[in-house]
Amino acid sequence: MKHEEILKFGEIQYLKGRLDELNKIYTPNSISTENRITDYRISKYEEKLRNTDETAYFLYMTELKNRTISKEKSKNKIKTLLQDILSEVKDDDLVKRINNQIESYK
Repeated sequence: MKHEEILKFGEIQYLKGRLDELNKIYTPNSISTENRITDYRISKYEEKLRNTDETAYFLYMTELKNRTISKEKSKNKIKTLLQDILSEVKDDDLVKRINNQIESYK
């Protein structure tokens, strides 16, 4: 690998790491000031990644979309499992806790 390629690879890794961190704290459809600042930073780093290497940008966006879909599938499976278990549970406290968990997946 040439020196320039190593620098480019390092820059791509850095930008992807920053985007991952920002996407973890970003809440869509929130109007808070912190969320708008986070949204701006995400846009800034996405643009930097795209300008550094467009292929890396599209691969990252695909990876992000796949992670989102995978999380939703997992939530739905857990929610279904909890609903199945709920019909068998007799303890009121446990029923309440399971219902709270189910509500958190909405």
